[in-house]
Amino acid sequence: MIKPTFLALATAGLLSFCDTAEERADGHFQSGLELLQEGDVDRALVEFRNVFKLDGTHREARLRYAEAERARGNIREAYGQYLRLVEQYPDSLPGQRALAEMSLTVNDWDAAQRHASAAAELAPEDPVVQAVNATIAYRDALTGSGDDAARRAAVTKAQALVSEDPDLMIARRVVIDDLIRNQDWTAALSAIDAALAREPDDRQLYTIRLGVLNQLGETSEIRAQLEDMIERFPEDPNVLATLVRWYMSQGDVDAAQAFLKERADEDPGEIDDIVTYIRFLAEARDNQLALAELERILEGDPPEVERLTALRAGFRFDLGEQDGAITELEDVIDGMEPSDERRSIMVMLARMLDATGNNVGARALVEQTLEEDESQPDALKMRAGWLIESDRTDEAIVALRSVLGETPNDAAAMTLMAQAHERAGNRDLMADMLSRAVDASRNAPEESLRYARYLIGQDNLRSAETVLINALRLASGNVALLSALGEVYMGDQDWPRLTQVIETLRRQEGPSAERLANELTARQLAAQDREDELLSFLDTLAGEGASGLGAAATIVRARLAQGDVEGAQEYARETLDANPEDPNARFLMASVQAVTGEIEAAEATFQDLAAKTPQDQRFWLALYNIRAAQEDSEAARQALRDGLEASPDSLRLNWALAGILEREGDVSGAIEIYEKLYAANSNNLIIANNLASLLATGREDAESLDRAHEIARRLRDRAVPAFQDTYGWIAFRRGDLDTALSALEPAAAGLPGDPTVQYHLARTYVARDEQAEALAQFRKVVEAVGDRPPPEFMGEVEAEIERLEAAVGDDDAQN
Repeated sequence: MIKPTFLALATAGLLSFCDTAEERADGHFQSGLELLQEGDVDRALVEFRNVFKLDGTHREARLRYAEAERARGNIREAYGQYLRLVEQYPDSLPGQRALAEMSLTVNDWDAAQRHASAAAELAPEDPVVQAVNATIAYRDALTGSGDDAARRAAVTKAQALVSEDPDLMIARRVVIDDLIRNQDWTAALSAIDAALAREPDDRQLYTIRLGVLNQLGETSEIRAQLEDMIERFPEDPNVLATLVRWYMSQGDVDAAQAFLKERADEDPGEIDDIVTYIRFLAEARDNQLALAELERILEGDPPEVERLTALRAGFRFDLGEQDGAITELEDVIDGMEPSDERRSIMVMLARMLDATGNNVGARALVEQTLEEDESQPDALKMRAGWLIESDRTDEAIVALRSVLGETPNDAAAMTLMAQAHERAGNRDLMADMLSRAVDASRNAPEESLRYARYLIGQDNLRSAETVLINALRLASGNVALLSALGEVYMGDQDWPRLTQVIETLRRQEGPSAERLANELTARQLAAQDREDELLSFLDTLAGEGASGLGAAATIVRARLAQGDVEGAQEYARETLDANPEDPNARFLMASVQAVTGEIEAAEATFQDLAAKTPQDQRFWLALYNIRAAQEDSEAARQALRDGLEASPDSLRLNWALAGILEREGDVSGAIEIYEKLYAANSNNLIIANNLASLLATGREDAESLDRAHEIARRLRDRAVPAFQDTYGWIAFRRGDLDTALSALEPAAAGLPGDPTVQYHLARTYVARDEQAEALAQFRKVVEAVGDRPPPEFMGEVEAEIERLEAAVGDDDAQN
């Protein structure tokens, strides 16, 4: 038994200790406040950390610490501190409000919604909170969860908030975005200028302003703004790159080169200017000239010799001196002490190792880099890329958020984030990141092309056109951009503008531009039903020797489609006579023979072509197809085996073999092939779908089902019946019946003749206890099977029909 006197003394001592700790914590807090007022942020943060050692729940210290980190741009640390604050004190308005704002800047819409809602409950009239919620409502309306009335309401609210508080930039951005979407360019420019008057160093606003100036055709204003931005943001390489693209768009490569050379040759020189100049030479001229200039600079007394030596190694690598380049980089790294520059060079070496197949060495270097600096952006991006390939998208997103927290204008990180969201099935977030990458890169060709392709896939041709034209203003001769713009006008049947694109392509140098111009011309003539002109055009191309063989094949296909078998045979024969040793001409002739009944002659030619050119998978596939058509399954399979012996990594040959194994019931063998194909190209949607489908239908273990779900997440909301069936059946097996139904109903409607798809939907109706729908659906399975060999589940189907007929009756069954 404890004596009362002793207990009282012990308790008094404990309370005395607590008072002392609280006083010490408050002392550190007051000291931190004084240091903040004096502008000594680093020492102030040390004092606040001392507070947390004594009192981890000190509310004001946590808030001031978070505010200080945010003010000096340490967004990731600030976000974490604000998050801890609201976890301890959910009623902290400054914490919830700051988290909502910061979540908007990185497009974490779920977090923004969560914290904005919490802030609105605490202070519904707070202007910042209202602005954040208006932004969220505006975004929801644009992405399909709202409507046009909701969008207009959000814009009206934002306009009112700006009128009340002109410094409210969150609301201003909504107003500006709406003006741009309405293509009110003059008003948009005025709104942007008004915003810049309040925030003259807002880089994103300058980027948006460039796009608006593009639309208004203000060429001189574009140059003036870019030159101003270089002075205003000297550390931002994207600005300089944009100005160079502008010079290039004006056809003045010499001016761009002279401008960059002048910056590179300044004394004292800036390393970034030298690197930019050398890389420009590599892209606009050639690697040899770039390497020669780099050698000239290295002979002088340049800054950061190690970095320039690493750059030289990069050029050597690209020119084919891979082993020498890797050795040179290893020597550079060995001669340096740990530093940011050394870590950057380590990542460069990791890329080289990865490109040469040494993935293990590359990963080890990246991990070593991150052990030294866990926030090294290039290393995090490489790690994120590997995580995405492995379908570990959640981890990739965390890594990329860290990168964007440190470098918010990193277009490459945004592109990777878009890929991660796509893998995870979040296509709205993917689109948002692709759009942000375009803005961050100042309408760079690659980023613009990715976003435009997404928009074209969504049939949003007008927006795709805008993105491509903005990019072309700064890269007018980019063949890939012109090709995509041609696709837009082809889909829109805008023949005058398509003709302009074709003419622009013909003015470019190089075979790819000419090929694309010819392809678009042929497609335009075909779409306009100008058959005689099309055949005449193709005939002209076909007369150009080997380069015209593609046109010859198109003419042959056209004549076969018209039923002109003799004409097709004659044209193929003439093509072969003109090119007797060309394997493509022989292949064309044999293909015509195959479809016109000359099987033996065709097979002999395919066999000879495959023997002489074993790496060309077309010949093996043709040999496989002609033997399979004769129902000689063993000979057909042997063609695939022989082809794979010559080209073991051939996508199409492996694909064909997997199909055979699947049809024969060797699901494990088919899965093994698809796993190999998926490891080589995990971005291929069809491979991903087929692998996920086989894992979900051919195996019963939980591990395989989890892997199928992981792979199939990217198929969500894709309007392709086969993808919907895979995604829906996986959802069914995981017990998510609502998701299963929403995917399997359109899949069954899109594939009415596929018994398996109809069966999957029937099983879902049974699981949901929708018996009438299930009975009608099982009957559709029987109809789909017809006279074909019954599938394994046919016995179950017949038993279910009998059971459901007894339970439901014919009158209630939905047919």
